Amino acid sequence: MMLGYVIFGNTIQNYILAIAIMALFVGLGQLFSATVVKILKKITQKTETIIDDLLVEVLEKPAVFALFIVGFSLIDIFITFGTRGNQIHTNIVTILIVIDIIWAINKVIDVLVEHYLAPLTAKTQSKLDDHLLPFVRKFLKVCVVVIGIIFIIKNMGYDVTSLIAGLGIGGLAFALAAQPLLSNLFGGLSIIADKPFQIGDRIKVDQKYEGYVKEMGMRSTTIRTPTGTTVQIPNNIIATTAVENLSTTEDHGVKFTFELGLTYDTSTEKIEEAIEIIKEILHHNKNIVQEGDGAAYISFSEFKDYYLKISGGYSIYPVSVVGNTKTAINLEIKRKFEKARIHFAFPTQTLHVSKDK
Repeated sequence: MMLGYVIFGNTIQNYILAIAIMALFVGLGQLFSATVVKILKKITQKTETIIDDLLVEVLEKPAVFALFIVGFSLIDIFITFGTRGNQIHTNIVTILIVIDIIWAINKVIDVLVEHYLAPLTAKTQSKLDDHLLPFVRKFLKVCVVVIGIIFIIKNMGYDVTSLIAGLGIGGLAFALAAQPLLSNLFGGLSIIADKPFQIGDRIKVDQKYEGYVKEMGMRSTTIRTPTGTTVQIPNNIIATTAVENLSTTEDHGVKFTFELGLTYDTSTEKIEEAIEIIKEILHHNKNIVQEGDGAAYISFSEFKDYYLKISGGYSIYPVSVVGNTKTAINLEIKRKFEKARIHFAFPTQTLHVSKDK
């Protein structure tokens, strides 16, 4: 009889029974999804908490896949694999179980991030946590996958420690190559924890790089300089060096300082007039902060080598009008100085020549 024909140590009937039991559990999985899950969803909808609804939604497909794994694991009842074959079958079942667990955990991470962490970060004033939330999600999921792979390797009888040590120079090279990445990774996490700035703030890093924070990634933070170029600064540099936040709170705006040089032949009255002109311009500009720590100030501050120095500072709010506001202020100062015949200084040198009599 054909069903009794032996192939690789098992009859065709045994192969049919093995396929049938796998098909049975696949069908049970579909039945579970179509009936049991729907019943559970109706029950969880009646509860006040949302977490049970989310768990049912998240674990549905991993549960169906788990039933397939059960069916696959039971085929050895009908099929004889031999010693080596049984070991391979066991390893495959283990790998499938780990994959299913990783799948379920990663889906739970997605739910926790979307329904719990994301609403929490949306309530904070800082935009950094919102921006880095996808990165944190990916990092956690990668960690779960790595742990799963290590478990599989160890379960197959390999010594993970010896395996890593056996990589020798190659492992050392990989560790050295990964060190900057890990350093930048933890640098980004420390930025989230400390919140020294947020997206859109104007910052100065290590007294070298200055600009507006554009975005943050796993490796670096991108800032846009006042000239329009972009600079990518590794997160570990930001985390370990001085960062000056030139943008203050929403009420104070973005702070700027300036200095103007007047010629030495400018009279005292003209110096006073110049100061009043600048004060009036800043006072009447609607984008200049008039009160608090960000209020404008102007002073005749210093006698320089070739000019009389007038310095001051002001804050602009909101950030989106910084460029246009600074242009308008500078043009107005120059226009009114020209009308008042107040002259800007430029480098000059006076030579005094004495004649011998």
